[in-house]
Amino acid sequence: MAALEADATAHFAGDGFTPVMLNEVGLADVRGLGMKYDILELNTNVKPTFLKYLIDSYKLEQVIYLDPDIFVYQPLTPVFRALDDGATAVLTPHLTAPIEDDKRPSEQDMLYNGTYNLGFVAVGRGEESRRLLDWWERRCLTQGYYEGRSGLFVDQKWMNLAPGMFADVAILRDAGCNMAYWNLQERRLIADGDSYSVARIGTGSEEAPVPLRFFHFSGIDVKDAAVLSKNSDRFTLAERPDLERMFSDYKAVVLAKQDEQAGALAYGFDRFSDGTVVTQLARRIYAQHHDAGRWAGEDPFDATGKFAAFAKKMGLVAGREVVAKSTWRQFQAADRRVVMVHRLLRIALRVLGPHRYELLMRYLGHISVLRNQSVFLDDK
Repeated sequence: MAALEADATAHFAGDGFTPVMLNEVGLADVRGLGMKYDILELNTNVKPTFLKYLIDSYKLEQVIYLDPDIFVYQPLTPVFRALDDGATAVLTPHLTAPIEDDKRPSEQDMLYNGTYNLGFVAVGRGEESRRLLDWWERRCLTQGYYEGRSGLFVDQKWMNLAPGMFADVAILRDAGCNMAYWNLQERRLIADGDSYSVARIGTGSEEAPVPLRFFHFSGIDVKDAAVLSKNSDRFTLAERPDLERMFSDYKAVVLAKQDEQAGALAYGFDRFSDGTVVTQLARRIYAQHHDAGRWAGEDPFDATGKFAAFAKKMGLVAGREVVAKSTWRQFQAADRRVVMVHRLLRIALRVLGPHRYELLMRYLGHISVLRNQSVFLDDK
């Protein structure tokens, strides 16, 4: 499912699946959500809405969601068994054993990203499942931001609460389900002809290997034969010979099936109607005011509309060039811009003293959440 133009189904002709457009799944304000959320946020936050759509439209008793970078190797028997036994939903935890090294991802990273990986979730039809999906949908559509400073991480973090709030949420600890870079320190792959099994390692107890049901190839570069995942520094692929054949086979399959034209399609909610790029700052300010009822009833992407005029007046957008997102790893202590900021902070500490400096840091932490920066805009 993608946020594309109305006739975008033509891009997926012959792909062996039925494309579903956002305006088909029952969302009340597709374009408002498109302005509020970037591509990662929107495509993850419509997950519960889409699951409800599938259950209702096709009268399904059980539905399994899998991220597009997941490859299924064996029938998902443990998942269906849990649903057959009455599970409201089935989740897989990122970790099933402690991490004792200083590599990434750490236990703290999992506190940031969420206890359960929502690249996979399974739900059944039923009253409790519908209650869970309705609750999850409301949270995703109103507060599904990629915003670690406020404790939010799109659709995923909300499910930390689900096992405590809803009955019969099953936590599937099967080592063969959702094997991925974040749990490789506790699992080893065993090749057996054309199939694979998974053995737990470092548990101190003997457990028989289980079939590999599905592997989550999150963060890989299919064009780089050496990359295991860009999101981890715990292992290189060369350090995990048990994974090399499977990764090589997977990358070859993806490259063979890759559609460069479809892959080049732009996010359908990236620009105003005049081509001006929508920035993350503009999205966050729009979200803060839109949730309060402002700009209701108008197309937020209309370059002649009130929101576009406001965004341009306040300097929230600039130009038609898409600027690549920065990450923490791009900040270097020796960078002269970083050095200058540090000097200014030292001056602030001397001028304010430690107590007022701490108060300043709290305020800066507050407004570092872009939605909160509306407080100092000239917005009447």
